[in-house]
Amino acid sequence: MSIFILILATLIASIVQSATGFGFALIVVPVYLIVLNSASAIQIVILISILMSLPLWIKLRNNMPDDFIKWVFIGCVIGFPVGIYLFLEMDLQIIKAAVAVFIIVISLQNAWNLFVVGNRKKIIESDGIPKSILSFMGFISGIFGAAMAMPGPTMMLFLSKTNLQINQIRAVMMAVFAFAYSGAALMQVVFVGIDSDAWLMTAYVLPGALLGVVIGHHLSKKINERLFKGLILIILVLTGIFMLLSL
Repeated sequence: MSIFILILATLIASIVQSATGFGFALIVVPVYLIVLNSASAIQIVILISILMSLPLWIKLRNNMPDDFIKWVFIGCVIGFPVGIYLFLEMDLQIIKAAVAVFIIVISLQNAWNLFVVGNRKKIIESDGIPKSILSFMGFISGIFGAAMAMPGPTMMLFLSKTNLQINQIRAVMMAVFAFAYSGAALMQVVFVGIDSDAWLMTAYVLPGALLGVVIGHHLSKKINERLFKGLILIILVLTGIFMLLSL
């Protein structure tokens, strides 16, 4: 039953990610933490995310603003050691609480941008973004990627305020995912170790992730994206609240 729940959560999360461009880690990390009750949940999400993001990055790489992403990567590299330190030092209950609070805050911020700010949001010219800001955003992504398998939410919120085209944003996000998760996996292997159970569980749930990517790609052309994102945000907030109540 536990494996079935993990596969189902992975399938749903990958559909959401493929259809809307965000949400995989936000959905699966809390579910994995609840079901497995182990920090290895973070490792499994990292491994799955690498295998999901690399093919999409290869497909979208021609849309990449190269100079833009270079400084984000530099920040990620600086953030990886901080993230793995937090992962090693945090108790599992603290990790759960941190994930729950992070999910609620990010979901509410996304809801505000989606339903309140809308077209009134301030647009940041991508060509004029200081390198220090790009590196800082990469630094935050590196920390959250290594510590909680969530390098994407803060970066997505930032990119949504720029004038980058949708395919450029998708390309940046896939590049960040591929780079941040690969770096996080390296940190986990070197400083923590990934046991055989984590690799085996990754193999179990990976088909669900890949199937979800295909389904989500087709759904993206047929659904009301605004309504779909709204429903997912409600689910995420409720999930975060449930995690806090279950501590």
